[in-house]
Amino acid sequence: MFASILLCIHWQHREYLQRQVRVEDWSDVLPVIQDVLPEADVVFSSTTGETDVDKAAKVRDANGQTIARVLRTSPEANHILGFSGPTDVLLVMNPDSELIVAKIVSSRDTRDHVQKVLEDEKFLQSLVGRSQQDLLNLQDVDAVSGATLTSYAILESIRVRVSKLSTNGAGPSRLTSLKFPEPPRQEDVRLLYSDAAKVEPDADSTMVWKVLGPDSVERGKLLRASPAADNNVGYQGPTDVLIAVDEQMAVTGIAVGVSYDNEPYVGYVREDEYFRTLFNGLDLSSLAAIDGNTVEGVSGATMTSQSVARSLQLTAQAFVDEEKAREAAEQKQRSASAEESAGVLSGRDVISLRDMSTIVITLCGVVLGMTHLRGRRWLRIGYQFVVICWLGLMNGDMVSQALLLGWAQSGIPWQNALGLSLLTVAALLVPISTGRNVYCAQICPHGAVQQLVRRRLPWQAKLSPRILAGLRYLPLLLIVWVMAIGLLHLPFSPVDIEPFDAWLWSIAGAATIVVAVAGLVASLFVPMAYCRFGCPTGAVLDYIGGGGKNRNHRDTFVLVLVFAAILVSVLC
Repeated sequence: MFASILLCIHWQHREYLQRQVRVEDWSDVLPVIQDVLPEADVVFSSTTGETDVDKAAKVRDANGQTIARVLRTSPEANHILGFSGPTDVLLVMNPDSELIVAKIVSSRDTRDHVQKVLEDEKFLQSLVGRSQQDLLNLQDVDAVSGATLTSYAILESIRVRVSKLSTNGAGPSRLTSLKFPEPPRQEDVRLLYSDAAKVEPDADSTMVWKVLGPDSVERGKLLRASPAADNNVGYQGPTDVLIAVDEQMAVTGIAVGVSYDNEPYVGYVREDEYFRTLFNGLDLSSLAAIDGNTVEGVSGATMTSQSVARSLQLTAQAFVDEEKAREAAEQKQRSASAEESAGVLSGRDVISLRDMSTIVITLCGVVLGMTHLRGRRWLRIGYQFVVICWLGLMNGDMVSQALLLGWAQSGIPWQNALGLSLLTVAALLVPISTGRNVYCAQICPHGAVQQLVRRRLPWQAKLSPRILAGLRYLPLLLIVWVMAIGLLHLPFSPVDIEPFDAWLWSIAGAATIVVAVAGLVASLFVPMAYCRFGCPTGAVLDYIGGGGKNRNHRDTFVLVLVFAAILVSVLC
């Protein structure tokens, strides 16, 4: 029955998000854009049929000129969760695809963790000025202390969203020359490949063309000087040159194509067989190192022939530079892949110290709670101090209603919070399979403090049976409140009704601190006061561990909650 409620929350939240995505409104982020681009006047969303890169909305000024592009990580990166949910980040990029501002628009992560990120001005500011390619590699960005999971989720969301752009960080796209917009002429190509039927761009390089025969089989490759050498002017203008290369990218011949130079001089160079074979056998690195001005020119067309030689050098240099850039990008990608396969994601270890310590503490707690070892006082107390100091104060990993609600809506963040995920799974599965609520009895830091302080004062409060009976309904009412927040999307945070966020005191809100302090003070006078009368999470774990064995008022209460959840999911 508990699982049915979670499924209803998940299904209803998914429908809610789909309704939100159907109507995209950029008006709420225009003021943010205007803070860095005062001339911004309006944001235009992309239209159906445009390429992926154009799916970024365009920022235009009052004259209708596009001055920037904007992206939002939601909904494409909604599957990336921080502590309890995803965060929507606005990215504003200039025409050169460099980030000029990154700002959190909204978040379904735990409020106090998000607030900690917002207060750290250096975190998002460190992304400003990075290129589109650099935004795919954010391993050097430090997470915000006290909000590690939220920070890493934000960075990974940015990476995922930017990777959806059509260029995908693969390097420069093939440029179309304004001076030589047409493909290489057939008569020029056939000087190099006699049976050439057509040419087409090579997908692996922005400068290489494939030469195909009548049977569509590749005959070879060639490089084109345009647009790399478009600004290399001979006597009167630039000249397009084709360079035939073999499989080792060594020159096998050149052909002079369309030219803006004086045609008589170009014709002399085009017809000079010696000049056209002068560079044969050179690899492109060697060709890139020549000095075109020292090349022996064609008699009667010295200036034009030397201009052609310079175009060859510029073309070869552009190719070498492109290859170096590609190799660097591939090396970075291989390094990133190697790190990920070794357990690194978004610049941090998947099995980090935090995750590993939470997993070990959880396993020790399960063993302690399921065996006779829990009867050894020294061992139990020593473990409680470990739970309080490490799991609570260091890691802040605890099961809560905010956590369960966030995960029910958005899914479990296995990659970003492996330790916390396994802790939560253990907290739920152990009572289901054994009937013992080991988490509350052994692993919960807040429960451990209450165990250590109970009956430490000589005076203990005695509550009447009527008061005790009434207090036991408080956790049930809090569960109803959390369900209402989740199903109706009320503007309240479940962290305010529990004390667990207070353990991360640097990010905790006032409400959760009040609940934590009040619960511990009450436990000095009433043993385990908060666990017994104030904890909705404990009530859930108690119920799934044994509340369903016998028909009682709790079963009836849960059945009512299930039907209510189904009804709200259908109607809302």
